[in-house]
Amino acid sequence: MPSQRIYYPRFTAFILLSLILALVLYLEGSRFFSSVSSPPEADKGVLDLQSWDWQQHESVPLSGQWEFFWNRLVPPDELTGDSDPLARSYSAIPGAWNGMQMDGEALPGEGFATYRLKVLLPEKDDHQLALWIPTMNTSYRLWVNGQEIASVGTVGTSKLDSKPQYITQVAVANAQHAQLDVVLQISNYFHQRGGILKPIELGEVESIVRTKELFSGFDTLLIGSLLIMGLYHLGVFAVRTKELSMLFFGLFCLLVSLRVSLLGEIVLTRAFPGFYWMLLIKLEYLTASLGVPLFILFFSNLFPCESSRKINLGLCASMFAFSLFIMMSPTMVFTKALVVLQLMMLAAIVYIMRIVALAFIRQREGSGIILLACFIFSVTIVNDMLYAHELVRTTDQMSGYGLLIFVFSQSMLLSTKWSRAYMNEEKLSAALTELNSSLHDKIKSRTSDLEQANEALKQKNDELSRLENSRSHLLSNVSHDLGTPLTTIQCYVEAIMDGMVDTEEQKARYLQIIHSKVVGMDRLIEDLFHLSQLEARQVVFKKKPMRTDHLTELLYTRYELDTRNAGLHYKLNLKRASDGQGMFSIIEVDLERMHQVFGNLIHNSIKFTPEGGSIDVEMIDDGHCMLCRISDSGHGINPADLPYVFDRFYTNNKSRNLETGGKGLGLSISKEIVEYHGGRIWVESSGQGKGTVISFSLPSVHD
Repeated sequence: MPSQRIYYPRFTAFILLSLILALVLYLEGSRFFSSVSSPPEADKGVLDLQSWDWQQHESVPLSGQWEFFWNRLVPPDELTGDSDPLARSYSAIPGAWNGMQMDGEALPGEGFATYRLKVLLPEKDDHQLALWIPTMNTSYRLWVNGQEIASVGTVGTSKLDSKPQYITQVAVANAQHAQLDVVLQISNYFHQRGGILKPIELGEVESIVRTKELFSGFDTLLIGSLLIMGLYHLGVFAVRTKELSMLFFGLFCLLVSLRVSLLGEIVLTRAFPGFYWMLLIKLEYLTASLGVPLFILFFSNLFPCESSRKINLGLCASMFAFSLFIMMSPTMVFTKALVVLQLMMLAAIVYIMRIVALAFIRQREGSGIILLACFIFSVTIVNDMLYAHELVRTTDQMSGYGLLIFVFSQSMLLSTKWSRAYMNEEKLSAALTELNSSLHDKIKSRTSDLEQANEALKQKNDELSRLENSRSHLLSNVSHDLGTPLTTIQCYVEAIMDGMVDTEEQKARYLQIIHSKVVGMDRLIEDLFHLSQLEARQVVFKKKPMRTDHLTELLYTRYELDTRNAGLHYKLNLKRASDGQGMFSIIEVDLERMHQVFGNLIHNSIKFTPEGGSIDVEMIDDGHCMLCRISDSGHGINPADLPYVFDRFYTNNKSRNLETGGKGLGLSISKEIVEYHGGRIWVESSGQGKGTVISFSLPSVHD
C-alpha cells in the first residue's frame, strides 16, 4: 500500500470512541469485582475484623469512614474514650479532604486534621500485626493504642512549622484487648490535595513485609529494565544516527525510569533519605510532561507516514510549555493543574493510538504487536488517572505493568528486526559470494569472447591490409609492366597506319610481334590477378590428405616429358629419415595448387638449364614434414640476389629472369601457395654457373 500522509477524521473518532467504550467496560468491571470480593469497611469510625481470617487473607485495607477532626491536632490520650458527639464527623478513606463540607463550607486542600479509627480484632488473636503506610500529603504522625509507631516530615499548624516528605513505611502494631485504636495527624500546605489518598494496609508482619519487598522489587526491576533499554537504544543510535526513533525511545526509557523511582515505594528517597521534597514533586510532574513528547516523537519517527507534523508540533509545544510552567511555579500552583496535564496526556494517547492503528491497517512491520502493547499501556495510564481522582478502587501502579509490557514488546520487536537483518545479511553475503564466483566466470568468459573478437578483428585488419597492399601492388604493377608492351604495340600500329611498312612480309612480322605482346600482356594480367588473390587470402583451397611419396610421384611424372623434350636429364629420389622403415607421412594439400608450384619451379629450371644438363627432384620425409628439393645445373643466381628472388617483378642484369624475358611472378605465386599450406620455400645457389636449388617444406598432419 502506498505511503501517504492522510488524515482520517472518522478514523480518529472511531479510535476515540473505542477507548471510551473500553474505559466504560473497565469501570463497570472494576465496580463489579470490587462489589463481589471487597473486604469489610469501617462504619462510623469502627472497622469490625472479628470474623477476619488472617490465614485466608494476607491483609486488609483500613478503608471506610474514619472519625475526622478538622483543624485540630488531637493527641491520642484525648481520644481514649468516645469523642465529643458535637465535634464528631467522618471522612471516607481513601480520599482527600478537599471539598468536604464542614459548617456549610467546603474544605480547602491546605490545612491539618486528625483521623481516628477503632479496629476490632478476633478474640484470642495471637497474630503479630503490622501496618503498611503509604505516602500522605504531605506529613503525618501515627499512633496505635496510644503509642507513636510512625511519622514522616513535620506536622504543623502552618506552612512555616511544617515540613513535607514522601516515604512509605512498615510499622508493627501491638493489639490490646483485641482491638487497635489508630490515631493519625496530617498537615498539608504544599500540595493541592490533602488527606489519606491511599488506604493503610493491616496484616501479619510477615505478609506486610513480603508485600512491601515485592513492590520494591518490582519497582527496582522496572527501573533496571528501563535503564538498560534506554542505554541500549542510545547505544544503537550512536552507531546508527539515522535511527531517530532509537534516540527518542532511549530518552523516554531513561526519563520513565526516573519517574518510577519517584512513585510507588519511592526507591529514590530510600537511596537518598534527605532528598528535597520540592524537587521530588517537580520531577514527578516533569517526567510526565516531558515523557509524552518523547513518546510522540518515537512513534512519529517509527511510522512517519501515519503521523502529522502539525499535531506533533502542537502536542510537543503544549507539553514543553507545561514543563516550563512546572519549573517556574510553586508546588501548590502546578499540582492544581494536574487535570490539564492529564487531558493533554489523553489527547496524546488518542493521537498515538491513531498512528499505530493506521500503521496496522497499512500492514507496517511490527505494527500488530505495537498496537496491542500500546492499547494495554494506554488502559493502565487511564486507570492511574482515574485512581488519582478517586473514580476507581484499583491501584495507582498499573501503568508500571503496562509500561513493562510495552518495553518488552519493543525489545522483542528490536531483537526480531536485528535477527531478520542479520539473516538478510547472511543471505546477501551468500548471494554476493555466489555473484562474485559467477562474475569471475562471466568476466573470464567475456574476456575470452573479447580476446576472440579482438583476434578476429586483427585478422580482419590484416586481411584488409593485405587487400589494400594487393590492390596497390596490382595497380602499380599493371601501370608499370603494361606500359612498355603497350608503347611497343602503339609504335607498330602507328607504323602500319602511316604506311611505313612497305611489304606484306614486314607487315605480317609486325602483326606477329603485336600478337605476342598481347598474349604476354594477357598472361601477365592473369598472373597478377592470381597473385593478388593469393596475397589477400581470397582463393579457396580444396585440401585433401595424401601420402608424401604419392604426391611427389604425381608431381614428378607430370613434367617428365617436358624435361625430356628440353634435352635434360630428369630423375626422382624418395627418402625417409631414421631407419627408412614404416609408412610415409600424410599431408593435406590442394593438388592443383601444388601442381602450379611444382610446375613453376620445374619450368624455371628448364629455362635456365642448357641442353644436356640435369634436373634432380628429391623428397625427404622425416615424419614431421615433407621436404622437396629441385636441383638444376643451370646458370645459378648471384648470392646477393637470393633475398629478392621471391619478390614480384624483381629483375637484375644478372638475373636469369631477364635473359628469357620473364616477368618474375612465378616464384611469388609459388611462395604464397606454399605459405598458405603452412610451409615455407627458399632458394640456394653458390653463384653464376653453379646451378640452383629451390626447396619447399610442408607439415605433416600428425603434428
